Amino acid sequence: MKSIKYLVVLAMLACVTLTACTHSKPGGTRETGFAGKFTDEFGNKFVLNDDYTATIQFVGSDSVINTTWLDGADHQSPYATIMFNSDPAYYYLRDGFLYRHLKDMQEGTLAIKIEYEE
Repeated sequence: MKSIKYLVVLAMLACVTLTACTHSKPGGTRETGFAGKFTDEFGNKFVLNDDYTATIQFVGSDSVINTTWLDGADHQSPYATIMFNSDPAYYYLRDGFLYRHLKDMQEGTLAIKIEYEE
């Protein structure tokens, strides 16, 4: 009888843990999704707004480039794309890293480290 109660408790804990893990927001480690201000490891500054507009300011330049970003048609994609040079998927943003190519993001190679402002 004790072993059945023990198994029931373990099953309940597993369900609670799985539920908590599956309710995280898109964007990996960011609890607020992708929107926010971040700087990449080279000093380039990105701002992703909640209305899917964005700005990029490259290090050494005073000009700010207005652009857009997306996180999938249903806004549930695990990554965001940032438009630049008329390419809607010039940058890929996922789990605290920026990538230049989809293949790099999928393989986890050539990641550009970013840091969000709080």
